Amino acid sequence: MINFSNDKCTRCNICAQVCPVGIIIQEEDKVPFIEEGSFTTCRKCGHCEVFCPTGAVSSDYDGEYSVLRNGRISILTPAQLKDHLYARRTTRLFQEKLVEPEKLEEIMDTVRYAPSGSNRQPVRWIILNGPEKVQNIGARVAAWMGHAAEADKENPYASFFGTASRSFKEGTDLITRKAPQMILSIVPSDNILAQTDSTIALSWFEILSQSYGIGTCWLGLVKMAVTNDPSILEDLKIPEGYELGYSMAFGYAKYPARTIPRRNRVDITWK
Repeated sequence: MINFSNDKCTRCNICAQVCPVGIIIQEEDKVPFIEEGSFTTCRKCGHCEVFCPTGAVSSDYDGEYSVLRNGRISILTPAQLKDHLYARRTTRLFQEKLVEPEKLEEIMDTVRYAPSGSNRQPVRWIILNGPEKVQNIGARVAAWMGHAAEADKENPYASFFGTASRSFKEGTDLITRKAPQMILSIVPSDNILAQTDSTIALSWFEILSQSYGIGTCWLGLVKMAVTNDPSILEDLKIPEGYELGYSMAFGYAKYPARTIPRRNRVDITWK
């Protein structure tokens, strides 16, 4: 439910303008309102509440506020944010030390604010703590890759699949990078936007983890294997109706990056 304070409201109409589904009605000098039955259309995005300059709008639907709700919001300068993004590197060599649960809870409390289609917030999370749990997933992926390489030798990935599978068995992990921890996003199978929502949320996890000194590595081979054989993750007991969004290895990086590498020039077509 959205509530409008008669005492605080200045009738500025901002709440109605920022509502993405247009259910807030402002008539002349009256307090805004939502017609009965229209609230089911509400996206619960909170824009009417946070953009109101006088705090006249409040909500009581499910969810928790950020700890910063009543504090000052600090915005990074473009230079600060660019430096942080330029410095992002994929980590493929990790320390054995596990990332502390309290740090992960802080990171995930921010990640829950990542945008999602219609603000449905469909992403759930599974975090694997301990290299043995990560290696178990890696071993299952390696087994699938070995089978796939033999079953279809015309597949352009067959040679690499075979190499990665053999390497894993010999102690060189090209799949999960011997990471101490892994995070997996799981999403509703019937939500066509949820896979994208998952990628956005994991990007937030990656970028924020860097601020904590935590390295990350996108696990494309896990995604590829699980898409073809969901039973790889059967031990995780993913809820019915859900599927893997993506997965990421993480942990404290073994080595720090000294500088920034080359990248292709940006390719933009202006119209």
